[in-house]
Amino acid sequence: MGDSLQFKLYPHHVGIFVSDIDRSIKWYEEMLGFKLMFKNSFPLPGTGPTVMAWVKHGDFYIELYDSPQKAPFSTENYGGTLGTKHICFYVEDKDFEPLKAFLKSKNVNFTVEHRWPKELVVKPEGCGVIYIADPDGIPIEIQEEFRAGEY
Repeated sequence: MGDSLQFKLYPHHVGIFVSDIDRSIKWYEEMLGFKLMFKNSFPLPGTGPTVMAWVKHGDFYIELYDSPQKAPFSTENYGGTLGTKHICFYVEDKDFEPLKAFLKSKNVNFTVEHRWPKELVVKPEGCGVIYIADPDGIPIEIQEEFRAGEY
């Protein structure tokens, strides 16, 4: 925490527009262990009534917005645009391989499967990372526990 800040920020949620909210809720529940906490219609500025759902895992929420009129996510210009590019979660190192095995058993496609070497991340054993995609192609990174700059 910076010297000038008298408060601590905590992560709360990320918002994602999806093409089929029920399909996305089911996917986040079955693949990543989230639980549906709330679902209702809200009048969004410039959009009108939109169904929104909050799914939760631990202390973190994903706010899903049903938005079938939006163009699907594309990685073609991933680095050429501003804005959120992916969500990242981590698991304890001991849980990384079992999680990968679980996702593979569910036929989840890994768009990236990589191990960053210790020379780059300065973590003695390096850091494993995978990327998967939700039903709308939104990239989700899952990595072994990593605390940048703390080794």
